[in-house]
Amino acid sequence: MNISNNMAPVAMQAIFDAIKFNQALLNSGVLKDTKDHEEYLMSLELLLSHVENEYKKVEKEIGLPLSRFIQGKSEST
Repeated sequence: MNISNNMAPVAMQAIFDAIKFNQALLNSGVLKDTKDHEEYLMSLELLLSHVENEYKKVEKEIGLPLSRFIQGKSEST
């Protein structure tokens, strides 16, 4: 996976937002088939892991530490 320096922070934030939204949706009791949704969340978390690894490669060039996103992650989960 190759993510440009400009898009790396956007990708990180988009995935965090997607996880947060979908966790809230899963916990809302609105969904009839939670198993499929849980699998989707697992896929998002796997994607996040890959993007975090790519982000680490360009973190210094970007100038925005990964830890800033990780703090947001722990607050939302």
